[in-house]
Amino acid sequence: MLLSRLWKRASSRTAKDTAVWAGTQPSAAHETHETHEAHEAHTHQSGLAPGQAEISKHPEIWFFGGKGGVGKTSCAAAQALALAEKGEATLLVSTDPAHNLGDLFGTVGGKPYNIAPRLDVMELDPERECDRYLEAVRQRIAPLVSGERSATVMRQLELSRHAPGTSEAALFDALVEIILTPPAPLEDEAPHYRHILFDTAPSGHTIRLLSLPEVLGGWLEGMLGQRRRAIAERSLWLDSQQASETPGEEAPEDPISEALEQRRTRYAALRQRLSDTRRARVILVSTPEKLPCLETTRTREALEAHGLAVGGLIINQCLPEPASQGAGKSLSATHEPQADWVATWREQQRHWAARLEEAFADRPRLRLLRQPELPEDRASLAPLVAQFTAFRPWSPAPAASSCGCAAPAR
Repeated sequence: MLLSRLWKRASSRTAKDTAVWAGTQPSAAHETHETHEAHEAHTHQSGLAPGQAEISKHPEIWFFGGKGGVGKTSCAAAQALALAEKGEATLLVSTDPAHNLGDLFGTVGGKPYNIAPRLDVMELDPERECDRYLEAVRQRIAPLVSGERSATVMRQLELSRHAPGTSEAALFDALVEIILTPPAPLEDEAPHYRHILFDTAPSGHTIRLLSLPEVLGGWLEGMLGQRRRAIAERSLWLDSQQASETPGEEAPEDPISEALEQRRTRYAALRQRLSDTRRARVILVSTPEKLPCLETTRTREALEAHGLAVGGLIINQCLPEPASQGAGKSLSATHEPQADWVATWREQQRHWAARLEEAFADRPRLRLLRQPELPEDRASLAPLVAQFTAFRPWSPAPAASSCGCAAPAR
């Protein structure tokens, strides 16, 4: 019995270190399992091959990424509206703390909100997600510690709210939930979303967010290994004392290992979903300028190094070509300094647009002209929506390459 008490104390110390990553969403794995069972039953009844049914059910995942200020939110919103207008149920999610979707569409919260036929929108608020995340951890830890140790653990958990990486972990946890167990569309016509679009934070944050499945997967492997070794030692202790102290006692189950295993399974499922180039891709947005161009090229290299597919490039805010020669002379005569400045800017844009076209020659590309007025609401997005109607991202599937649905370079 003494050794059993010693083991419980050791378990509580280990719980404090591991439960932040193991403790969230205890019911998520159960929900995923139920969804999977229902899907398998539907597959059997419909006569479809399991792989075909799974592909048709899982929504396409689009991430819109790029340097800050290049127009990711406007492009993501326009693409979402274009898909919805074609009759395809779409969910648009913002992971950017700036909450620009709310500026475009009005009040948008942490749950899907319908703004147009077949289009729902939601924003993930880091503070709210952090509160939810830590509360789930607290509920998981509570049964594992007691007394003074419980107060110490809870105090340290509250302090971890401001620790580096906590907000990212909470945001990532919400993203995992949306991708693996997406909510149902608010309109009854569609049983599930065809597309989920993410309007992400600037490039560096997006790369870190999308690389977390790989990073945390390795971390969880190490934690599980340590936990298994500790459990093996406990089993030896109990076996040595079993005959003399507690005959017939079996080693109790370990909730920490169970939670870690659940999370590892979820992260593995997410990695598989994000690495499916037929259903998940990143659309990079850039302006034809030096700094965005160079960062966009580096971002593609970083994403592909993590096994993520880059599905296309949007070259945004391109200056229109000058008007006819006669009109140009008239403008030059009236506003010569301004005409020279615009001509220089246009020439610089041509150079960097050509660099982007060359770097993404193997991907669909879409050039968007600079609008007279920046998008401020749904109505002002109409010109962009029209241009996104024909845009389709790159896909390695033979069917996609032969149907001509990818937008030509412009």
